Amino acid sequence: MNDSDYVMLLVLGTAIVLLDGQILYHSGKRYLGGTSGDESTASMTRLVVVLFHLVALGILALISTIDIGGAGLQAIVMRLGVVLLVVAIFHGAALAVLTRMRESRQVESHRRQAEQRIQARGDHERQARFDPVVAPVAGQDGPMPEVTPSIEANGPYSTSQ
Repeated sequence: MNDSDYVMLLVLGTAIVLLDGQILYHSGKRYLGGTSGDESTASMTRLVVVLFHLVALGILALISTIDIGGAGLQAIVMRLGVVLLVVAIFHGAALAVLTRMRESRQVESHRRQAEQRIQARGDHERQARFDPVVAPVAGQDGPMPEVTPSIEANGPYSTSQ
């Protein structure tokens, strides 16, 4: 493989890796955070994409030095085929990492929502326990009004019939 073929392989391979990395970055940001524009979402996605670029460009450099066979255009096409397969594998790995991040964020979000529901329920129970449900009878103080005696027994409601 001559120098011009070698340079063409590196230019085409680098363009493929960079294009796929940009697709991963922009799609990954939306996949992780929706449209919220959260800074942590962009940071996590950027870290995954930088790792993708480094690994894919490193593999491209290694593939460019291996003698696969063929000459001229055939050698470039064969090497580009290997590069595309490797980039596809790394693309899948990056998607798996982004999916795991998304799932952990969803679990955390559900946990926070459950805690808020529990806290709201606790506030509701506390309010029901300490706030008066009915207005006290005239002359009574406090949130717990007394029950009037029953007519038959001169006391609180009787259980006998």
